[in-house]
Amino acid sequence: MKYRSVLFVPGHEEKKIRKAYTLNPDLIVIDLESTVPDLEKENAKKIIQTCDVNKENTYIRINSSDDLSFVCDEKFIGIFLPFTESKEQLLSIDSLLKKNEKFKTDIIPIIESQKGLDNLKEICNFVERVKIISFGSHDLAKSINLKVSDNENEILEFRKLIAKFSKNPIDTSYLNFKDIDGFKRSCKIVKDLGFGGKACIHPNQIEISNEIFNEK
Repeated sequence: MKYRSVLFVPGHEEKKIRKAYTLNPDLIVIDLESTVPDLEKENAKKIIQTCDVNKENTYIRINSSDDLSFVCDEKFIGIFLPFTESKEQLLSIDSLLKKNEKFKTDIIPIIESQKGLDNLKEICNFVERVKIISFGSHDLAKSINLKVSDNENEILEFRKLIAKFSKNPIDTSYLNFKDIDGFKRSCKIVKDLGFGGKACIHPNQIEISNEIFNEK
């Protein structure tokens, strides 16, 4: 499994959701977590239901386990799990999914804490649901008071560790979407480490990511 470009879209912004399906990312992730204000989270689910969503290439980034019934009822193929930190956490989600799912729902853990890194091997070995993992550097850096420079050297060892345990993992987003050269450089760094793709937060990043991660 390899996702070269993974486009994250806020779940409460109908225009952006509809736009996403006119683009060419390998995977679309509709967000119910950090990009959606607390007061909009339930309304976001109603908005998602009204959009022409292709569920064959769409995951939901859940905000809490309360979102799992929505994922199952709407028959989404998988979830992104924020702050994945242990096998026990995955077992809990697995148990909740089994109560409601119509088919087996994939989990893509997001590794964005030191605890998640410490338990990376057991997370990756949860093959019942996990085929690939993703890296979230921004919350990790914030939690350990790490300032990341333009060359991203400060998160190199974290990326190496993730690439060691997961085949073709998905790299963290590049927040300055206007800096195209910086985005290209970031993609090339992680491709050389063994990453299979990149989280995208803007349409302009998609084709660049597809091209770079498609290179031999």
